[in-house]
Amino acid sequence: MLLELCKILESIRHSDLPELTVEKAKITILNFFGTGLAAADTAVTKAERAVWSKTDGGGACTILGHAGGASMLAAASVNALMGQTYLLEDCHEHTLSHPGVVAIPVALAVGQSVGANGRQIVDAVVAGYEAMGRIGAVLIAPGFPNYGLRPASTLAPFGGAAAAAMVLGLDAKGILAALSIVGNTASGVMEFVNSGAEDICLQNCFAAKNAVMAAMLAAEGVTGSSTILEGRFGLGRAMNRAELDWSPALSDGPGYMIDESFIKRFPGCGHVLATAQSAMALVAKHKIAPEDVDKVTVGVSKGATEFPGVDNQGPFSGTISAMMSHQFMTASALVFGEVSARTIDRFDDPEAAAIAGRVFVELDEQVDEAFPHKTGAKLCIRMKDGRELRDFQEDIKPLDNNEVIERFRSSAARYISEEKIEQIIGKTLNIESLGSIDELMALLA
Repeated sequence: MLLELCKILESIRHSDLPELTVEKAKITILNFFGTGLAAADTAVTKAERAVWSKTDGGGACTILGHAGGASMLAAASVNALMGQTYLLEDCHEHTLSHPGVVAIPVALAVGQSVGANGRQIVDAVVAGYEAMGRIGAVLIAPGFPNYGLRPASTLAPFGGAAAAAMVLGLDAKGILAALSIVGNTASGVMEFVNSGAEDICLQNCFAAKNAVMAAMLAAEGVTGSSTILEGRFGLGRAMNRAELDWSPALSDGPGYMIDESFIKRFPGCGHVLATAQSAMALVAKHKIAPEDVDKVTVGVSKGATEFPGVDNQGPFSGTISAMMSHQFMTASALVFGEVSARTIDRFDDPEAAAIAGRVFVELDEQVDEAFPHKTGAKLCIRMKDGRELRDFQEDIKPLDNNEVIERFRSSAARYISEEKIEQIIGKTLNIESLGSIDELMALLA
């Protein structure tokens, strides 16, 4: 089964990709640059960088927003961490995963190390999404996160390995070896939703490093278990406690998996984005004094009530637990007037904590009936004077291309000159014309 999937991945070629798919790849790369730069000076980024400085010999690869070169492994690892820090990444909703935060930094780091051109990077990124989406369509069965494993981190090594293998020019058997090897590292637990710790970001580091190593080992002729997904003791049975039908992983769809992804408007878990959107709509429509709020009810789908960490009134132990919470999304909008990386950093604000304690999550039948085709939310804010302010968001509104560009400009402005910012945008949106990806990456240091 896996070999057939690898033949599909091997066949991905820039010249055959639809124009819209190529455009989607470019805008997801630019979004990754913006979300990564937003976290360039966070404590966890500095810690990861410090570890590499003590253990790594350095190299010519770029870490976003940082001076000096790094090795291929270090760049893949640190950049993958940065892309996830504020949960502003892209999302493949059907598989509950975030392909870009591993497939993109791995493709870029390996690409810099071998002198890849822009077209190779696009092919690798599309392949990374395709690997995660096709494997995830089967492996991430209903209820999967409640077993304790995080879908995105379980799938991430496959996306990274596929991207790395494509950049290295491996054929289907080589890609098979890379995916077979990296399947042994598929992991990442959900306990961060309770602790609020940043190990959700570190899971990306491990996935990126393991992906690069798996592809490089495959290039050296090392192989793994070709039935690692569907075998009697493979991942399907191990993670879902049942045999799975893997034929959907090979089925033809209307397009590529990257076409199905969307880019988050707010920093948060995918299940709480519609809540943030609804709260912001009410804030824009009404003048709401937080101290006058009596109670807030959030109506969402069953999945958005049961996903680990989303129904959390606080206290919040860190930014991660806040970004997972319907309650904090609502409180951030009401208290700060926005839901952004700036407000997430104020997870322990007393006024926000007071509002979060008055927010209650419930199942809404109308929203649930539309899920998963639509991910909506209903908010009812009951004021102390008896008024009820209501809003219904039928579905998530992702960032459009122009909004992604503007968010990149905002994130990059702290580290990069205005002139270079415009060069980065231009080169990313015309990445297929680059003879070497270094032309772009040098501007991001």
